[in-house]
Amino acid sequence: MFFLLKYFPLLYIYSCVIVEFVINSFAAPSHLKEIQETKSTHRIVLDLVRRLCEKITEDPDDYERVSSILKRPLLLAAELGVCEVVEEIINAFPDAIWFTNEKNHNVFHLAVMNRREKVLQLIYDLRGRKHLLLLSEDVDKNNILHLAGKLAPKNQLNLIPSAALQMQRELQWFKEVEGMVQPDYKEEKNYNGETPGMVFTEEHKVLVKEGEKWMKDAATSCSVAAALVATVVFAAAITVPGDYNGKGQPIFQRLPPFTVFGISDAFSLFSSVAAIIMFLSVLTARYAEDDFYHSLPNRLILGLVMLFLSLTSLMVAFCSTIYLVFCEQREQWVLILVFASALLPISLFVYSQYPLLRDVFNSTYRPGIFGKQSIDEEKKCDRAREPNTVVEVEVVTG
Repeated sequence: MFFLLKYFPLLYIYSCVIVEFVINSFAAPSHLKEIQETKSTHRIVLDLVRRLCEKITEDPDDYERVSSILKRPLLLAAELGVCEVVEEIINAFPDAIWFTNEKNHNVFHLAVMNRREKVLQLIYDLRGRKHLLLLSEDVDKNNILHLAGKLAPKNQLNLIPSAALQMQRELQWFKEVEGMVQPDYKEEKNYNGETPGMVFTEEHKVLVKEGEKWMKDAATSCSVAAALVATVVFAAAITVPGDYNGKGQPIFQRLPPFTVFGISDAFSLFSSVAAIIMFLSVLTARYAEDDFYHSLPNRLILGLVMLFLSLTSLMVAFCSTIYLVFCEQREQWVLILVFASALLPISLFVYSQYPLLRDVFNSTYRPGIFGKQSIDEEKKCDRAREPNTVVEVEVVTG
């Protein structure tokens, strides 16, 4: 029985892994056929798009005809984020990257405005011509950083679960595009006399307020739970299980379960107090725009992790006390039932709070818009290629 108590947290983790494996094993065959059919349809559609592009561009000298056919599909694909269609059209007709709509928005602009990271990555990989695309402005004299400062479409924002994470994602997009352009773009003004930073602040005022409200509500609820755990474990620490001997020492102090109780109770107290401190720091933050980028999400992540550890330690301390009191009784099934029931609150906490913790963690620590390759690496590669590019231009000119 002590073995079960000692490895209580590990048993819970292993049981979760086994249950998830069994569920995925039974669910996979039912979806396998559907996935295969989807992939097959995707390949057929791409092959059709490729053949149509080849047919349309058989005569590349007929620029007007090719442009009239491919312009609308390319801009629509960039707006909707269908990067495969964008790639096929540009491969078949490279001059298509210069297509613009009635507001002079090119594929780069549309990808940024509609938050289509795959299309943006695809266009950004066009080594020599991407810088010319970045220089263009729309009819309102907005450069690409002004467009990144505008609020994302509702359909894109709704993909992110909370206002705080939506604000964080908007900041990530703005800073990513900011790293792509020249520093003087940050101070350029449009026809309304607004810099990109001013556009971002004006467009996101409501989202900042909503993100602040969501953060405070989440921190308040979690801090109440952490305070309750701290109260319980503090009371348990000064009223240890069992009685005292003539020297005022606990009679169970030499038993291993009592050591487990003391360690888990102390850890639960410390982690719950740490969680309270982190949630208080969230409540007392200034809630500026940049706070949503790393500061507030990091505090919320640490607070949730501390709260989970405190709750788990509380259950371990409780099971240790039950074992000390009832270990000599013959009804071992009662102890097993109590230990199994202790998993219930932990499971409920994981079920209710894990999606939030996962979303905040992924939004904060996942790779940027361009995946593993950062903007700085791209700029280094471009600088390394610049001398060769100059030589090639000189040779062609000569």
